[in-house]
Amino acid sequence: MNSGSALLISSVAVGFGAVSGYFALSKSNSAAAAAPIESAPSPSNDAALLAAIDKLQGEVSSMKEQMKLESVVSDRAPASISDDAIAKAVAAYFESGKGAAEAPAVDIEAPLGTAAEIAEMLDSANQVEAMGLWKRLVEEGLDDEVLAHYKALAEADPNNPEAQLALGQAYLGRTQEAAGPMAGFYATLADKALDQALVADPEHWEARFTKATALSFWPPNLGKQPEAIREFEQLITQQSGLAPNPSHAQSHFTLGNLYQQNGQMEKALEVWRNGLALFPDNAQLAEQIRLVQGD
Repeated sequence: MNSGSALLISSVAVGFGAVSGYFALSKSNSAAAAAPIESAPSPSNDAALLAAIDKLQGEVSSMKEQMKLESVVSDRAPASISDDAIAKAVAAYFESGKGAAEAPAVDIEAPLGTAAEIAEMLDSANQVEAMGLWKRLVEEGLDDEVLAHYKALAEADPNNPEAQLALGQAYLGRTQEAAGPMAGFYATLADKALDQALVADPEHWEARFTKATALSFWPPNLGKQPEAIREFEQLITQQSGLAPNPSHAQSHFTLGNLYQQNGQMEKALEVWRNGLALFPDNAQLAEQIRLVQGD
């Protein structure tokens, strides 16, 4: 989960492959929303994870006609949300492979200490480990304590984008273990925290990428895709003024996928091609173009 680490985005995070570092977006190269299964990143040594990814992708697709999210405007849980679709969409982001191929960093079976110590474990964990930790925290009834720790840090330093990002990533991590109304509750709180990170620093790449990626995993009938597209368009504009970084290719990949979902194939191809021109070694972009063109 490494919020604020080098922008070596490997893979996720609303699973915020992502709903944090949760989204620990700097950990691996994630397959973004709407990516065809054949072009998604495939951890080479984790058959169980691949099976979980395929299962989640199928579940997310089947949920598209079932979900209806009530708007949440405060820190109170919404009255109703259809099943646990939001949680699974978030988990899909995280399970797309972010951090899956990395060497183990955290022993998730180790004794748990204080909330601060647990937060350090989460911040050091790769994606798979973070998912396991959140599952354990919920099972042992420690999740609220850990969330309160992140929230206290964010409230104590509201102008610190890293603190707000860490809170958003923690909510996204918690979302994957939620169901029903609470899934939408945590997903909404995550989005609010990420917004606060961007208020503190509008140019914060990881915060905007995390927000955009999480939004891209909401089913189209919930109306989040236009916002996700705007965020990715802004991200690509922002990236044009930065030193090239391999992690930036993911913005082109996901934005093209969103255009493709909306039937805007020419725009999708343009974004993918522009990305490949900047990052000619990016296999995801090259494969996506090949699949669409039928080469």
